[in-house]
Amino acid sequence: MSSAELRYPRQTLWADYLRATAGVLLCGAPLLLLDVNRWLAYCLAAGLVLFALFLVRTALRHQTRYVLGPDTLCADGPAGTLVEWGRLDRLKLSYFSTKRDRSDGWMQLSVGSTGGRLLKVDSSLDGFHDIVERAASAADAGGVGLSDATRANLRAMGVSVAGQEELA
Repeated sequence: MSSAELRYPRQTLWADYLRATAGVLLCGAPLLLLDVNRWLAYCLAAGLVLFALFLVRTALRHQTRYVLGPDTLCADGPAGTLVEWGRLDRLKLSYFSTKRDRSDGWMQLSVGSTGGRLLKVDSSLDGFHDIVERAASAADAGGVGLSDATRANLRAMGVSVAGQEELA
């Protein structure tokens, strides 16, 4: 297996930049231009901080490339880290719904290897399915315990691991 370089799609990043910038402007402008009462100022300042953090997160994603190799997953960027598949000790696949009927949403994969930081990627990343398959395979080979929710989410993606038949 050769290495694959993965990134978040530009269209997704630019949409996030637009949302973050709009939030910063909508929360920051009243603080700078209007005389608002103290409680409203606290609410606007909290919103400003949240949107600013979202803007920073988007910039970090924009500058990070992920390299999926046969033995590792490397996040190469300002907050980079390395996950070694042979030393994988944490795997969690979460689903976040945006509708009550759970018909729309996104998935987030959290993986980590012994002595390393946790790496989180979401389903908008190009090649997300490939990373999930490789992580599930490494977890299966290494005997990493998976929660029922993670197993159900893997099954929903069409990725099979040992013990999955218990949930059927």
